Amino acid sequence: MQKFDFTAPASGAAVVVNAPGRYIKYVLGNAGGNDTGLIVTPGSKPGSKILLYPGQAVTLPEDGTAGPNGWTITNAVGAGTIIGSVVIGNGRIDDNTLQGTVNVVDGGKFRTLSNSAFACAAGAPGAASVYGRNQLWNPAASGVRLVCESVVIKASSTAQSMNIGFMNTQLTGGLVQGVSKLGGGTAAKGGVMADTNASSVQTFTALSVASAQANTLQNIYDIEPLVVPPGWGLTLWSTVANSDLVTNFQWYEEPNV
Repeated sequence: MQKFDFTAPASGAAVVVNAPGRYIKYVLGNAGGNDTGLIVTPGSKPGSKILLYPGQAVTLPEDGTAGPNGWTITNAVGAGTIIGSVVIGNGRIDDNTLQGTVNVVDGGKFRTLSNSAFACAAGAPGAASVYGRNQLWNPAASGVRLVCESVVIKASSTAQSMNIGFMNTQLTGGLVQGVSKLGGGTAAKGGVMADTNASSVQTFTALSVASAQANTLQNIYDIEPLVVPPGWGLTLWSTVANSDLVTNFQWYEEPNV
């Protein structure tokens, strides 16, 4: 049994692993949050295509024919380049220990290295009789969805509270594109903005509410990430007049398929 590392490009170009064996196991694969399906073909025989996901394996039958001298690997969906490893040989080996943990850790690193992870802060200054608003906005023609993993709010000298929800209208402040988590990386397609409003009554159905004590930072946690499709914005709408509202968003971008 031998382990081989591979890179399956999103273009669907074939990757040939020149290793004989009737058994192949897809041990680990990461595509930066995208689909990790592989098409594996024994040898170069047309029509013998098998779809595998990480942790899955296949053993060809002992039918009297010679086993393949190699396997061909291609990216099944093409949503993102897949980096991973397979085990090929005769026999069988199964061990999924820590596979989930490794996927999570490597996935975050891969997104940063592939310039798809971003962060940016929005701030609305306090003013009499107005309420601050901050927004993570995804332009309608971006072609990506924003997967927001972290929202941190800051309160100034006054305690802050707000409602959080999705709006399909953009705030009036200018869009500031997200900054790449990769040094020297290019800017995000999504970005943040801020403005103030004369009312504290939001125009969306609130997902949740949040608050922060004066002069503190507050992390807002969700069990699942918040996904912002094109033409939508994740918006924080203050319920406290004349108080600064500052929010730091962290997200990654992936094809909206």
